[in-house]
Amino acid sequence: MRVSDRPLVFTAAVTAPAPAAADEEARAALAELDAVVRAAGGDPAGILRLNALVASDADVAAVEAAVARRFATAPVAFTLVRTPLATAGRRVAFEAVAPAGGEPTAVVHAAGRAAVLPAGGKVFISGQAEKGADVAEAVRLTMAGLHRTLAHLGLGAADVVQIKAFVAPFADHAAAVREVTASFGGGPVPPLVLVEWLSSLPAEIELIAAARNLPAPPGDRVAWLPLPWLSVSPRYCRVAHVGAGVPLIFLGGIDGEGAGDARGQMKRIFERIGSALYEAGSSYRNLIKATYYLGDARARTELGDIRGVYFDPARAPSASALEVRSLGQPGRLARIDLIAFPVK
Repeated sequence: MRVSDRPLVFTAAVTAPAPAAADEEARAALAELDAVVRAAGGDPAGILRLNALVASDADVAAVEAAVARRFATAPVAFTLVRTPLATAGRRVAFEAVAPAGGEPTAVVHAAGRAAVLPAGGKVFISGQAEKGADVAEAVRLTMAGLHRTLAHLGLGAADVVQIKAFVAPFADHAAAVREVTASFGGGPVPPLVLVEWLSSLPAEIELIAAARNLPAPPGDRVAWLPLPWLSVSPRYCRVAHVGAGVPLIFLGGIDGEGAGDARGQMKRIFERIGSALYEAGSSYRNLIKATYYLGDARARTELGDIRGVYFDPARAPSASALEVRSLGQPGRLARIDLIAFPVK
């Protein structure tokens, strides 16, 4: 899905108002998502990206069927992953990106359930993780690191449009919400998406922020930036800075179709990504953001190896990689969603 540089609504994870059977609850959650997008000044009919967070593999088919019906006439970049949900008793939550109206000159917050990213420059900050004795301490330290990153870039808390926190154990998600909220010092808290990850670290957190007032990258395109106090990797950048006027391309979750071992599936995934980028008028040198959902440790090892083949170390995307319990379909070992920009 390609969109010009225009205001965009980013939502939190939205659930149905009440528990129900899987198909009914999925329909109700999608209707609630439409209402959240509309309340933020967005266009639900134009949703560009949709992520489904599903609590049980048993409900995946019903959720996918509800999404297929809802978007039958309007294709959407779609990714599904299994995770517990922060709202007790719910089966599914959705988070989305949609076009917005008006010409805001700063981030507009909509009651914590959505925020509008204005047209112009924007930054995608890779997942950061600080060690802590528990989820609360890890999130507190990690949010301090992210606010330090914003300050280094010349940005502030008010510029943040969405936060994604990957948490373990997920039972402590309330502590993560509390610490993220506290880090904004009483100011507006951007929409938050929580996902379980399987890790020895309690949390990793990424964010997206407006950067209208930053000097444009060379050629008004994209810059892949390090952070002086964090290690440099040839596999990802710490910050991707997108200049004003650059269109975005959203690619939904691409997997290896369940064929073969982790190495074979990862090879298939990157072949499919290459084809999708080509069809969208982009390339592996034009990636902005990648999220890697990994079904087991073998997939992580293969991911590390294959990125060195496909990525330009000077133009590697901002990224987060998380091991999850399941990708909702038998045999799937990895799923990757991406944001790219067109070849000029």
